[in-house]
Amino acid sequence: MNPQPVLEVVDLSYSYPGRHVFNAWSAAFGPGLSWVRGGNGSGKSTLLKLLAGALPPLAGSLRLQGIDAAAQPLDYRREVCWCGPAAIAFDHLQPPEYFAFLGGLYPRFDAAAAARHVEGFGLAPFLGRRLRELSTGTQRKVWLTAALAAGTRVTLLDEPLNALDRASLAYLLARLGEAAAAAIADAPRAWIVASHEDLGAAGAQARALDLDARPTPAGM
Repeated sequence: MNPQPVLEVVDLSYSYPGRHVFNAWSAAFGPGLSWVRGGNGSGKSTLLKLLAGALPPLAGSLRLQGIDAAAQPLDYRREVCWCGPAAIAFDHLQPPEYFAFLGGLYPRFDAAAAARHVEGFGLAPFLGRRLRELSTGTQRKVWLTAALAAGTRVTLLDEPLNALDRASLAYLLARLGEAAAAAIADAPRAWIVASHEDLGAAGAQARALDLDARPTPAGM
């Protein structure tokens, strides 16, 4: 029996000026790992921003296990953690302060898990520095640590392999492999990764969603 979806997308539509990206597009994301693939301009990053609530859709609905994103936006956002490619907001904070701040946003933020990920990503030497003082790769590792520890029902990772050193890349892929394997146990968490890079063994276990294969929106 297929597990119930964690996140359902129904008739989603979104356009930029002069360009349709999604037109009445629907999908269901179950527990475990989903790998969103597609070429440049296929809408990978736009989709994750829409799923995160960072962009308002022109039409359609998002439902996360009974929570409607439009009707219950605060409840929805507390259950979705999005790690994008841009610099971290609140970059005046040090990493421990940033994690404490997120602990107030996400009810199931796991400080012990965050400490394990700090070690796994080799972040200990940078905990006393402000986020704005860190390199792009180190900032990315802080944000990934937060996303992995957030405890949300949906975790969205946009091009998470970018700017990582080899050891951190191996650590992240191992955690994604655990997320993919968790689907076997019907874990109620969905991990949605948009990446043009190979996810290795984790990718082999993931459900692939190829945006290049969807019908071209009218007007493109």
